[in-house]
Amino acid sequence: MSRGERFARNVGWGLAGQGAVAAINLLVIPRLVHGFGIEAYGLYLLMQSAAGWVGALHFGAGAGLVRFAAQSHAEDQRGALDDTLRHGAFLIIGGAALGALALWLAAPALVGRVFTVPGYYRSHGTWMIRAAALGAVFASVTAWAGAAFQGLHRFQWQSAAAVLQGMLIPFGVLSALAAGRGLGAAAAAFVTVHALVALFCVYGVRRARRAIPGRGGSLSFAEFGRYSIGFWPGALASLVTGQLDRAFVAGLRSMSEFTLYGVPASVLARVQTLPATASAALVPVMGGLGRHEGPETPARLYLRASRTLVGLIVPAYALLFCLMPQFLSLWLGGSFGDTSVWPARLLVATQAVALFSFLPTSVAAGRKDGWWPSAACWLQALVCLALWPWMIPRWGLIGAALGGLIAQTLSTVLFVSFVHARLLGLTWERFARETLAPAAAGVVVLLALALPLRVRVTGWISFFALCAAAGALYTIVFWRLLPKEDRHFLRSRLPF
Repeated sequence: MSRGERFARNVGWGLAGQGAVAAINLLVIPRLVHGFGIEAYGLYLLMQSAAGWVGALHFGAGAGLVRFAAQSHAEDQRGALDDTLRHGAFLIIGGAALGALALWLAAPALVGRVFTVPGYYRSHGTWMIRAAALGAVFASVTAWAGAAFQGLHRFQWQSAAAVLQGMLIPFGVLSALAAGRGLGAAAAAFVTVHALVALFCVYGVRRARRAIPGRGGSLSFAEFGRYSIGFWPGALASLVTGQLDRAFVAGLRSMSEFTLYGVPASVLARVQTLPATASAALVPVMGGLGRHEGPETPARLYLRASRTLVGLIVPAYALLFCLMPQFLSLWLGGSFGDTSVWPARLLVATQAVALFSFLPTSVAAGRKDGWWPSAACWLQALVCLALWPWMIPRWGLIGAALGGLIAQTLSTVLFVSFVHARLLGLTWERFARETLAPAAAGVVVLLALALPLRVRVTGWISFFALCAAAGALYTIVFWRLLPKEDRHFLRSRLPF
């Protein structure tokens, strides 16, 4: 199997899983919001966010697992793979266990002093923060397995785990609501599902391990740790930029505003998993390139992957930005269609800018190390931390989203410039010509249709009809402007 085919297959599995999860959330979240109420649903979101904070204590071992598992797989060295899995588990699961203990002990103080939880919800809030601590430990097992699946090119297993989490958690919570139970049952469902998915993932890793025929090789903890730790500062910075905006809103505004901001932000984060999936699939491919292949091979692979990624995702961002009032009103109704529109649009713009940093991060990880991506992430995080305490009290939800957009733009421009110049030998002019031109022309045509007709959207049928028509025009223009080799590659692999 060629590198292009392997990359396309891995991305396909990732997109299938994330697409299924996004569809499930679109169906279930409105029922959860209306079932809990806006204020109580904020506590549910706070539980999910707290679990993510604990999951950040992995010391960068996920990146090490991907790299060294891929290397062990390519060289048929099960001994080196076993060392990789053991070192990764020690850092990822052990770090989460320590973080969970701290979160468990701090739960009453967080609910009573840090976040604006009403007094009548504080006992529930304490239990939900502690449930987040328990769930985070099981989720760390899934994260450990997910990194192993990426390195071993078992993306179907990673996709299946994502679908199980995405299906069972919201449906478990929805079942608790249907049975007349509330936040406590929702927290119990959250922990139970994470435990079941962790067991599934452990089984998958054991199967993948047995498929490695060789038994030799070894990997020291020092070598694994030196490589991995370079990615941890970047992961911590990503926690700041991707999660702490909601924490600032929960602490500086009300729990209701936290819901109005957090629900669109959580759904839009699902869109961001698409470029993250492609980025993760590219790391082992870049890492597997031999030095004898010259600088043009990674540049050509990067440009083709960028064309594919931008071409797939930019039309979704354009439609979301254009049709955000209609989408939020139809999906969630009420105050979401009024209060959340411009914050959500700014979050879409932030993700569109961030789209251009995912594949350069993969290039740096596969060809060099994690320190430059970490530096870019921390630049973004520090700008956010400087802007949010000033902007959120003054401008509310718009201030939270605008601060993130300013920081993302600054860090992305600097980091992508470094990767293009130092690691790929690319100019911005070549990148724009070979990557951006087809998608940009398609977006112009898409907006020319969607903008004047958006006022005619009155229900889901007209909403999806407009999206389908605009998407079809975009696809025609994008396809016609793709390089011939890309069209030939895709034609040979399409099932029709």
